[in-house]
Amino acid sequence: MPPLVLARLPLPLPLFQKVAPQQISFVSQMITRRIQVIQTSSCGRLFDAIASILDIRHQTTYEGQAAVELEAAATHDTRTYSFDVIGAEPFRIDLRDTIRSITRDFLGGTPVAVISARFHRTLARVVVDSCLRIRQSTGLTRVCLSGGTFQNLRLLEHSLEELREAGFEVFIHQRVPPNDGGLVLGQAVIANHRITA
Repeated sequence: MPPLVLARLPLPLPLFQKVAPQQISFVSQMITRRIQVIQTSSCGRLFDAIASILDIRHQTTYEGQAAVELEAAATHDTRTYSFDVIGAEPFRIDLRDTIRSITRDFLGGTPVAVISARFHRTLARVVVDSCLRIRQSTGLTRVCLSGGTFQNLRLLEHSLEELREAGFEVFIHQRVPPNDGGLVLGQAVIANHRITA
């Protein structure tokens, strides 16, 4: 992970005016020195970052708060931002171009509602492109959409629509929630099986 260089950050963003300079400096040093910093593949943190860039929410009081508010802010727009796919198997999704474009749009005056809509469309495109790559190498045609991110109805609907158009059989949650509630139920089922087996 390259070090964060504050001079390269788009300082006109509201988040840099709303966060104390000492906090920015402290976090920058943590990242540069890699102190108590871990890389994450969590989609939730991506929603948090975009919500902050768009001046929707900089701090949360409950899990998923920024994502809920980012989803609520979105309007209808079918355009997407660009992103890169790195490597073959396993491949990685690189959203740096997406984040740069979102920042540029925001600073250029594009409405937050439009940017949020494009961001959701982009993530749906990431899901579909990833599934297409996996299908090409494995032949698999069934997709299960699960995890807390798919509580976001806008993302779920876009992903579901595009996956079906691409010929996938898609499974979504019906009786059990896609977030930690479903995880806990699964753990209980496994524990019960182990106890009674």
